[in-house]
Amino acid sequence: MGSSTSKGNISTLLLVITLLVIALCVAVLAELMVSDRVRAGKYVNPYVASQVVSGTIYDRNGRALALDVPKNNVYVKTDLQNADTASQIISLHTGKTPGDILSLIKNSQEETVLVAKDIPSDEASALKAELEKASIPQDEVYVSKIYSRTYPAAFHAAQLIQDTEAAFGHVLSPIPEFGESTTYGKDVYLTIDLDIQYLMDLALQQVYEIQSPEYCVGLITDIITGEVLAATTYPFYDLNDSLTIPEQQKVNRALVSSVSRSDLRVLSIRPVLKVTLHDSDVPAENYVMDRSLTTDLDAIKERVDTADGRTAIVASVPQNEPKYMIFIGSVNPKYHQNSYVMDAAIKSIEQGLAAQSKI
Repeated sequence: MGSSTSKGNISTLLLVITLLVIALCVAVLAELMVSDRVRAGKYVNPYVASQVVSGTIYDRNGRALALDVPKNNVYVKTDLQNADTASQIISLHTGKTPGDILSLIKNSQEETVLVAKDIPSDEASALKAELEKASIPQDEVYVSKIYSRTYPAAFHAAQLIQDTEAAFGHVLSPIPEFGESTTYGKDVYLTIDLDIQYLMDLALQQVYEIQSPEYCVGLITDIITGEVLAATTYPFYDLNDSLTIPEQQKVNRALVSSVSRSDLRVLSIRPVLKVTLHDSDVPAENYVMDRSLTTDLDAIKERVDTADGRTAIVASVPQNEPKYMIFIGSVNPKYHQNSYVMDAAIKSIEQGLAAQSKI
């Protein structure tokens, strides 16, 4: 009898323990299902950068050729309660009269109206501070910062800069990153020297005005390294107004894979000096200094040839110790008999280089 009673007690104990384990497992599972550790099918939007600021393109000396600049726009809800006070404050920082602002608000058919744009950053900061002081709700009057692409060099090296933006678009303007409010693109340094670029542009303009060709091309490279110091296709166009320019004019005809003469040969050229992290001198990871930086550059690779030999010239300067290779081509000129024009262009560039103490 005692043995039977003991077995019954053990069975009962095991049953109780089993039930407790099951209950504990159910409780833990329920906790996990409702906790943040397991979201049980609930989707949470990832935090992704709301804007991308494109990297800057520089010349070899660090002068900006293309960059994103912030512009501040002021927006007002049309059902703004304290419109008179708000318009007075806005007018102090935007150059518009309170009456103009009130008229925009009154005549708008939208819920929100743009009352001022391109406000300087310091004015935008002062405006936000005064609106807050006057207890104007941020959802009724707010300043929105946007970035606009600007080209300080205007038409200088326009085709090369545009080609660089096309070839390095994924580097300059990457996809938005997770966990940051703003994603910054990497910066690209071109090999061109803006001072030398000015010399080439001036010389090409003179050739064009005298010969009236379809177009002119000019190229200056370091004779040892093949680095492009100037690249021009004339007629120019202003990158800040490129939407109005015919696509044919945007074609980069200055880059060539090989420019040869009996006593001079440049086997390869490269227009990109380096790629760095944004606003930093640290080289970008996975970008090394070799031709892989330029092989994808969408540029014309063939040499510009014409039937008349006097319409193209290749020279090395200075003659005693060559440092630069200069190539100038004039395609289908109407007045090609003026062969001295090319020589004069080379001479003017050489004199400019000497004046800049570059030779």
